Amino acid sequence: MPDRHEFYRIEICGRTFTGTVHADGPYLKLLESRTFGYGAPLRSHLVLSKVPGRRYYAICRNSEPLISLPLFLDEDVELLAKEFGIPIEDRSRHYSFERSPASRALKQWSLQHPEIARACSGLTSLVPRWYQAGRRRLASL
Repeated sequence: MPDRHEFYRIEICGRTFTGTVHADGPYLKLLESRTFGYGAPLRSHLVLSKVPGRRYYAICRNSEPLISLPLFLDEDVELLAKEFGIPIEDRSRHYSFERSPASRALKQWSLQHPEIARACSGLTSLVPRWYQAGRRRLASL
């Protein structure tokens, strides 16, 4: 049975990542048992970071790693960053969630699931204006 809160799904390096909406906004989640809680909130403080000589992680700045990416090569991390608009720490190329494929999918999802989107937009969202952007698109149709 599909998750009605899921707005985006992609497989990278043999692992499935989803974008899912929770009460405080959109999250990145790795579909496996090692993902803690809801996953990583898609917001300005989320970055992809590499521990020197080790593996990549999705991490909120000044926080603990939230998602481990043990077998990811630089190309895999670049693809994840592009798809979800997550910056990679210490790289000059920056991605933003607002211009990512996941953001476009979130806007479309909010049009298809207006009740859920409205309910999840009532709290302070970690991704500002995601719900309003989808509503503006609906008004322009």
